[in-house]
Amino acid sequence: MIEDNSLEFDMFEDVRRKLVEFYQREGRERLEAEKIALYLVQGIRETPKLIAMIAEADSHTSKEINDCITSVLENATALEKARAVLLGLEEQNG
Repeated sequence: MIEDNSLEFDMFEDVRRKLVEFYQREGRERLEAEKIALYLVQGIRETPKLIAMIAEADSHTSKEINDCITSVLENATALEKARAVLLGLEEQNG
């Protein structure tokens, strides 16, 4: 998250904390809730940038757009990790 400005960082950190609280209320252990929240935030953090870039596509080069898409796709693996924890697959796969 080094590229995130302070406001973006604060927003994503707030989302992460709220997700931890949500999953703990749902009966998850704290460590598991932390993992899920971290993976979810990591998986979505580039998406708003992509949406903004596509909305203003005329203002961006093809390289900028492709780099942003690549970043979103690279972080998508974090969503798979969140899914695995949520479904209990992480423990099954060791």
